[in-house]
Amino acid sequence: MSRRTEFQASIVAVMARLGGSRLTREARERTAAKFSTLMYAAGYTHLASPTDISGKHLRAYVTARQADSPGVRTLQNELAHLRSVLRSVGKQAVAGAPELSNEALGISGGSRLGSKTAMSREDFLTVTAHAERQNRPGMAALLRLERHLGLRGNEAIHAREDTLRRWERELQADGRISVLAGTKGGRPRTVDVFDRASASAAVSLALVVCAKQGGFLVVRANGSPAGGLKQARRIYHSWAHRNGIQPHSARYAFAREQLDGYLSRGYSSREALMAVSHDLGHGDGRGR
Repeated sequence: MSRRTEFQASIVAVMARLGGSRLTREARERTAAKFSTLMYAAGYTHLASPTDISGKHLRAYVTARQADSPGVRTLQNELAHLRSVLRSVGKQAVAGAPELSNEALGISGGSRLGSKTAMSREDFLTVTAHAERQNRPGMAALLRLERHLGLRGNEAIHAREDTLRRWERELQADGRISVLAGTKGGRPRTVDVFDRASASAAVSLALVVCAKQGGFLVVRANGSPAGGLKQARRIYHSWAHRNGIQPHSARYAFAREQLDGYLSRGYSSREALMAVSHDLGHGDGRGR
């Protein structure tokens, strides 16, 4: 094991004690990999454990990551992961230093509804048609569920025929669907869908795909089963990356549509943002 790998492993070991949902733990581990790689690439090869991390390393990390043009929220989350590690090893002074705050590091601000690019209708139709031409109808179905029901990719992948049938009934009844599986932190939520016609069509098409693919939306390129949810996520994300697609941008488009819907109902801007945050599974704190 190389020194860099040992350094990464020492960070991951601390992160493992922090708990959190599976998705949160996976995100922290990705941050550990990026941080250790960038630090050693920058010449900080003396770093052996989290206790060696100082303010200059956090500043260097932000500078290096900004060259990759990640979103502000992404960098904020990664710094939050690193600060939690520092606090866990007794380096509260570094984790809470004013000169190392998000604002001081130039990564303050950001909005759940304003900092990302929503997929346009033209792009959405193009990418779903592209997936169909590649004989990957499951990829198109997942994108439709993200776009018209506001699902995270993981939530869409979890959807089986019984879930899709229930969503179909719920949309016909009152336009509210309950999302139970694959949610962040395992927290179920209800989504109040405005464009019921498009959502119902997305669910119907997903049911057709499930029927043709043995009950699953994600299969391998040769049509064989994915081999589990983790592999299914990898297949979807790899397909999206190869084709230059950011599936989450479909969810951003849904969020924009929902915001317009709440405003048309007479909600104030603040309350509309809170309502959309609930639909997305973020909680009303995101609408402050």
